Amino acid sequence: MADSPDWITDVQVTVIVENTPVPSTPANEWAITRLDRLTVTLAVYDTVASWTVTAGRVGILQFVEMETDNYDITSFRLTIAGVVQFTGAKIGGSLALEWPCVKLAAGSVVLLEAMSDGITEVNVDGDILGKEVG
Repeated sequence: MADSPDWITDVQVTVIVENTPVPSTPANEWAITRLDRLTVTLAVYDTVASWTVTAGRVGILQFVEMETDNYDITSFRLTIAGVVQFTGAKIGGSLALEWPCVKLAAGSVVLLEAMSDGITEVNVDGDILGKEVG
């Protein structure tokens, strides 16, 4: 280590998210998979898939995926920890969004929603993949 005394051989850094330390080598990790299907006709957003990070843990978001049987009609909205990432999004085919290691505080919510045009029934699939550390 460049400016350290000879007797220092390494330094440990702890990442803290909302006052919760994220261990560099976690003792416990839990895989998170939220997979669901929504059949909707209404022109108001309804939940396709959601994940709330468990109290006392840190969530690590990895992927959000979405698809529908009618891409021309379906609109999507994605909210991560209270921040709307997009709303009214039309996609041309199955979409997988990747976030390498986005850390979320306990109680944070990842919410994927969809809606139709108020006339046409659509089937929407979505999943949220991540893990919890604590």
